[in-house]
Amino acid sequence: MFQRLFCAVVLVFSLSICTATAQVPADSEKTISRPDKNETIAWMKLVSQLPAAEQNVKADAALKGITASNSKTPRSDFQLCVGLAYLGNARAQRCVGYAYEKGIGVVDDLLESYVWFELAHGGGDKESASDVARVMLALNSTYPAPSEEELETEVAEQNRRLAEYQKEVKK
Repeated sequence: MFQRLFCAVVLVFSLSICTATAQVPADSEKTISRPDKNETIAWMKLVSQLPAAEQNVKADAALKGITASNSKTPRSDFQLCVGLAYLGNARAQRCVGYAYEKGIGVVDDLLESYVWFELAHGGGDKESASDVARVMLALNSTYPAPSEEELETEVAEQNRRLAEYQKEVKK
């Protein structure tokens, strides 16, 4: 009897540890901060468990809500897209670009928006070409406007981060 009780306690304890480590940080939908590395990796691990077709459906739904500025869950949509974007999903990268452009679920940042639109375009999302052009025009209207070299450096740095985070998820 004591052995069964002990086994039951161990089982419950181990299940609680497993579920605690698999959870994604809970944020308020009103949070607009940039995700840190740990938060991003947690979302990457969560969304990587979804089948590819479902990843695209979720990215499309989040993109639709963010582009229409009527998302009921802006922070969750943004975080979902961040997780998928760091895994290389071009649709999600476009979604992250819109979120940064409009400040939905995250602080608005045109340079970060440009980087994500450029990654989406480079990843095969043809629709993001017009987004790259639009944000580039907006960036060029700011003072001081970033140089082409600075933009290329930002995109290269984000690509480096993508590779680094993907290695972390595979561990």
